[in-house]
Amino acid sequence: MSQTDPHPTGGTASSTTAPVERPKKPRPSLFMAGGFVVLVALTIATGADWRYGVGFSITDIWDGLTRPNAPMRGLGEIDFAALTGARARDGFLETLLMALVSTISGALVALPLALFNSKLGAPNRVAYAAIKLFNNIIRSIPDLLWALLFVAAVGIGALPGMLALFFFSIGVVTKLTSDTIDGINHGPVEAARASGASHVQMLRTAVLPQVLPAYTSFSMYCFELNLRASAVLGFVGAGGIGSVIDFYRSHGQWDRVWGVVVGFLIVVIVVERISMALRRRLL
Repeated sequence: MSQTDPHPTGGTASSTTAPVERPKKPRPSLFMAGGFVVLVALTIATGADWRYGVGFSITDIWDGLTRPNAPMRGLGEIDFAALTGARARDGFLETLLMALVSTISGALVALPLALFNSKLGAPNRVAYAAIKLFNNIIRSIPDLLWALLFVAAVGIGALPGMLALFFFSIGVVTKLTSDTIDGINHGPVEAARASGASHVQMLRTAVLPQVLPAYTSFSMYCFELNLRASAVLGFVGAGGIGSVIDFYRSHGQWDRVWGVVVGFLIVVIVVERISMALRRRLL
């Protein structure tokens, strides 16, 4: 592009703006290329139908989905009237209550655990190691296994589901919140210590105000996870909408199964959108 600029001596001078050269895109390193090849080869080897593979086959999947079967027929005849039945209504209500109670109770227990699960918040190394070990044990057990254990311990119903989601919530919220504590601004902490505040006072005045928005956001995210998990826990007798889906499945009423599944997806999407909007305002 050419333009005319006033010259210092009173005349004019024509100047041309030189095109800006973009830096060349670096070539992939040999390590990255080799790693990609190894990753593809490993994926093919583990998925292939041989001694050490799982026997993944797209042909088998296509044949299974296209052959005449009850679940696929039900997908074409979805019965949305099942959503208005008393069984589905009770299942949805139980699911929401399970997720709400387990999330609130688990998040309340997780807050002090998260403080002690960080080097900044733990009063000493022994407490830090003990809390971290406890949290690692809780997080190593998936929610479905928690549900199986509590169903065997306290019986079938919503109670084992709530207990399973309670421990699941503790593990998730404690881990995410403690990671946030490790990255907070240490200025207020040093100021609290310099003013003679005790360890508890330092946590209450310098740490908690910085992590409370993130802690609340993580708790809402955990509620979303618990809502989704409740659909699976019902298959092992832990109540919720999963038990309703399992009831219709066991009776071969696949049109009602898909009706309840579609209704559950809508509930999850609505809750997720509301939760995301609230979390954006917090963070």
